Amino acid sequence: MRRADFASEAEYYRAHREAFLLALELGCTPAEAERRMKDERTRMRDLAARLRLEARKNAPLAPGMPELRGAPHWSAPWMMQE
Repeated sequence: MRRADFASEAEYYRAHREAFLLALELGCTPAEAERRMKDERTRMRDLAARLRLEARKNAPLAPGMPELRGAPHWSAPWMMQE
């Protein structure tokens, strides 16, 4: 953990304390606890991205868009252009 990575000294010390308490809880060094915290943040960020992608895939179509499944709706406004 470098001080340059944080916006303020308070933020740096908060992160250091969190890592130190985790190290005490896990029985490892603070450096190992920091690595575990970083890995967990990365894992959660990747999981959130995957969930957002799945939500977009399963989202209903916007109103006024043609239904892609099954036969087209011949009476729909976009079919009556001419």
